[in-house]
Order: sequence, then structure tokens, then C-alpha cells
Amino acid sequence: MATRSGVRAALATVEAADAATSLTDLPVRLLPALIDAVAAESALWTELDAVAGAPPKRVVCHPEPLLDGVGAAALERHVPEFPLTRHTRPGGAGTPVRRSDLQSMASFRSSGMYAEVARVLGVDQMMAMAMTENGLHVCVALNRAHHDFSAAEVDLLRQLRPLLARRLARLAAGRPGAGQGLMPRPGRRARPGHARLTVRQQQVLGLVADGLTDAAIAHRLGCSPRTVDKHLEHVYRRLGVSCRTAAMAAVFEAL
Repeated sequence: MATRSGVRAALATVEAADAATSLTDLPVRLLPALIDAVAAESALWTELDAVAGAPPKRVVCHPEPLLDGVGAAALERHVPEFPLTRHTRPGGAGTPVRRSDLQSMASFRSSGMYAEVARVLGVDQMMAMAMTENGLHVCVALNRAHHDFSAAEVDLLRQLRPLLARRLARLAAGRPGAGQGLMPRPGRRARPGHARLTVRQQQVLGLVADGLTDAAIAHRLGCSPRTVDKHLEHVYRRLGVSCRTAAMAAVFEAL
């Protein structure tokens, strides 16, 4: 069961991703939210083609400037030998993981990645994940000094990853989402709380999770905004909440 603070952090992160209007805008909004969610000090977003060995197409840092040209070049030189980047670059598993899960501190401190990149940035602890959608591969790294990331913070990133990947897919494809949001996919058992909602209510809540307004949801479902509002009233009543944010919190608690 997620903690209340974890639910709030997850909601804020999803809302930041949903607020992005383009692929260019996505890391600008998402990285600060991820930093807040896991108490990181900096974050790095790297876009590549989903082909092993492909060079970065774009790198976004928060805060800026984090990596200069020299640092970025050094990072790329040491990608093949560094366990965390091997894990998150094309061909790797890409699941959320800490540097410390893959490498000892002694090994890290003796590496070229530490000498030329991490030491310069004052970074000892890292956590990273990757997402591949529509031929685009994105690596997200979160960094801080001294204290390692906790298992709960890794788990939070693990729960967020499929939600963020769906947002990335929609923006990378340049098209609106399919409206599944956080609802169970066909053939999968509904999570607690979803069984109390009708199919239409689940559709509406899924579109809310995708960041759509009442008017946009009405257009998607072929009904009026007033009908959408009534569906949401029923959703709130069945979940025992009073607003959109609380409804999404109930969903994350079920997750």
C-alpha cells in the first residue's frame, strides 16, 4: 500500500506529465516533479533512437546547466563500461534501479564515469529507468549526493514508469491517447475500487488520468460536458471522494 506522501508525489508527477503539450515540453515539466517525488538533487533526460549503440538525439538536464559539452562527451565515452547506463540504454532492461544495486561504491569510485562525470557533479547516488515508445528510447536518471535512494523510492518510480511511458507514447506519436489511462486492460482483473465503477465511469476516469478536460472527454465519448460531470459525480460517490485529485489518489492507493 502506498503512503499518502507517495500517492501525492505520484499524482504530482503524473499531473506534470499530463500538462506537457509536446515531446519537447515533457522533460521540462516532468524532471522537476520527479526530483521532488524522490528527493533527488538533479535529473537527466536522454533521448535516443531505440537501437543499441545509437547516439543521443537530445539531452535535457534539471537544473540547468548540469552537463556542459565536455561532461556530456565524457558521459557518452563511459556508457559501455558503466552498469547503470548499460541497464538503461537500448538493449538493457530499463527497469528502475539504483546504481548501488548494480555496482559497489568502490567500483564506482574507481570508474571513469565517476572521475570525469559524477565527481565533477558531486554525485554519489543514482537511480535510473528507461522507456521505449514509438521508436524513441528515453533514459531518465535521478541523482544525489551521500544518501542512497530507498527501496520505496525505487518502487514509486516502478509504479510511475508505465504511466509515464503511455504519456511518452502519445506525445512521441503526435496523437491523443487511447483513453485507457489507469484503468485495467482487457483480460486483466480489475484492481480494488475499480469493480465498483461501471465501464463508462472507468472510461471517464481513465480520460481524467490522461489529463483531458470535461469538454475534451465529452468530445471523445460523444456526449455532453454535463453528462461527463454527472459521471464524475457518481465516480466520486462510489470511491468516497470529492474531487478529481482524490479520485486519482484512490486509484494510486489501489495500485
